[in-house]
Amino acid sequence: MPLPSRAARVYLDVAFFHPFADGNARSAALALYFVLAREGVVLDQAASLLMTVRPAGETRGAEAMARHVAALVERTRRHARSTG
Repeated sequence: MPLPSRAARVYLDVAFFHPFADGNARSAALALYFVLAREGVVLDQAASLLMTVRPAGETRGAEAMARHVAALVERTRRHARSTG
């Protein structure tokens, strides 16, 4: 499974199935960052990703989130190439 899809999946799984009434988004963000960091990716910006509400179980929403993660990863890599 591609990295953006794995990151989006773990985010959505934690956000919707995590046992705490408060803090799911923070826990989900940490899980997403962990999946990306294992592959050496640290996003430059993630606010737009973390501020978007997605209903649980909606396939198109999950696909859109994976595309959003992919775009942020690509932007981070482009920025690293241009500054490094």
